[in-house]
Amino acid sequence: MDEGAPNDLTTVATGQTPGYAALGERVAGILEAAEEAAEKIREAARREAAELERLAAVEAERVKNELTADARTLRTEAEEYARDMRLAVEAYATQHRRQAEEEGRKIVTDAEQQSASMKKSAEEMVRQVEGDVRRREEQLRAEVRMLEQRKRDSIERLREIAALVEDVLPSREDSLSRDLERRATPSS
Repeated sequence: MDEGAPNDLTTVATGQTPGYAALGERVAGILEAAEEAAEKIREAARREAAELERLAAVEAERVKNELTADARTLRTEAEEYARDMRLAVEAYATQHRRQAEEEGRKIVTDAEQQSASMKKSAEEMVRQVEGDVRRREEQLRAEVRMLEQRKRDSIERLREIAALVEDVLPSREDSLSRDLERRATPSS
């Protein structure tokens, strides 16, 4: 090492490098930016989860209403058909009446079975949509937890850096690490 050239330690000791104050500001800026980014990501995740939940509920309600209306229409049509058949059967002989009544019962039974099947399908779709929403919410929660852990890790690394910087800087009453801790602690 050249003895005539000043080394970094003597430069720091004589106070010739004002870059440490800027470093503290940059570290604080990085922390603030990280906190803002994490909050934006959490807010976006909340909005997306709420929107997905709203859309799923709207779609489920629409499908349920549509299937319920179809079932009612089928049942109404089946009942009207059965009534018409009974009126027509009364005009015929007893033999034709029995056949028509039997056919009417079969149509009503089929319509009820079809209605029950459609209702069951609608309920299954609702359960599936709700399951999809729950899975998406869990994914979003996991992402938020991961981002919060990253934030905590970043803050811890920045605290370590601040402690190293404080070891190099002359002691002052209001330390950089305390300043970082104050900034990292959410205000109530």
